[in-house]
Amino acid sequence: MTATSRFAGHNQPLLRLTPNDLALAPELGVLAALDATLATAAYQLLAEHPDLGLDALARGDLPSACARKTSLLCFHIHDLRAAIKDYRQLALHPESDDDCLHF
Repeated sequence: MTATSRFAGHNQPLLRLTPNDLALAPELGVLAALDATLATAAYQLLAEHPDLGLDALARGDLPSACARKTSLLCFHIHDLRAAIKDYRQLALHPESDDDCLHF
């Protein structure tokens, strides 16, 4: 099992925008770029730390300090990507029910 399988949402789809989305909320363009950058950063970080995989942990191998920080960063990246998606929802549909948001 790969390190990425440990992180819920590691395979969240990228924020995809239509021209209409950008006309309604132009700030979503830079947020879409940030979303893609965060996703790429998480994949790269996890690829550099195979000791975060379940196989290594099942053997009792303890992750390095750098790998533990990577784990924390990836969880924060997941939270930030969820917040970006929530912002998109609110920007495009201000009447949205707050119960569907992640915060």
